[in-house]
Amino acid sequence: MIKMYSRRMLLPFVGVAQIAEMGKVRALSMDGDFWSIQYKLPAYLWEKVGKRGVDPGSTYTRIVGYNYAAVATARGGQLETHPVHPALDADEVGADINRVFEAISASSLPFEPADRYEYWLLDARDETPLALLYTGVDEQEMTITPPRPEWQAMPASELKIEPPEPPQDFYVPPVNYRLERIVAERAGQKPLARWFDRANPEEGDFPLCLIREDWQDERDQALCDRYVRRLAPRLLMVHGLPHALRNELEQAACEHVFEIERFHALYPEVADQRLLTSARVQARMRRANS
Repeated sequence: MIKMYSRRMLLPFVGVAQIAEMGKVRALSMDGDFWSIQYKLPAYLWEKVGKRGVDPGSTYTRIVGYNYAAVATARGGQLETHPVHPALDADEVGADINRVFEAISASSLPFEPADRYEYWLLDARDETPLALLYTGVDEQEMTITPPRPEWQAMPASELKIEPPEPPQDFYVPPVNYRLERIVAERAGQKPLARWFDRANPEEGDFPLCLIREDWQDERDQALCDRYVRRLAPRLLMVHGLPHALRNELEQAACEHVFEIERFHALYPEVADQRLLTSARVQARMRRANS
């Protein structure tokens, strides 16, 4: 049986991964178009090639971990296989690749979210959720103790954000890293984090955009607003957003039409279909004229 689900990719948050698993094989996609199909290596192999210093609590390690080998890719309905590791049974791998490829080709996206367990950095003032650090699909993942609680923004090299102030004569760090600093300050000198079982995601006071958006200082508020607005094309992949918030994020996302074009297949809901369709048309026209 093939298990299909989605989970948020952290840390930092870069989107929602679509995952199809069956035994030793799995397929992963961040946009619903390009799929990486991977096969689990025998323990004696990945223990030898394992990367030292990798955070055992990170979603990246658990999902894109080094105990899997890439055996195929799929894009636009076309499958391309790779050479199989000598330690694996080529016929078995080939049969599993075909089964999971057929499954994802016939599936409807996006898959339902499965990462109900959430690890939140807490606000030092009242220990309420401040910023999402990790998520887990299985309850046993809550037994993993991540390192020092520290929230990370997407790197400025991958997510360029215009600063709220005009150009300065001196160096000013990118919005991404300035937001990291103020989040760390709000978490306090001895930051705390806690696992939550979000069986009912509508219960509790949890930031809908995965980070608190209420800041007392206007400059801090401007940094947070700009970061969330720039992240909008990816945040739209999150399930369970209220209609009004989704509408706001869609409007912000339209400043980045190529990202809407890339990720729209993974949007679980659409508040303004005409708006997003227009954005995708703009993306195609710009590409054609470039």
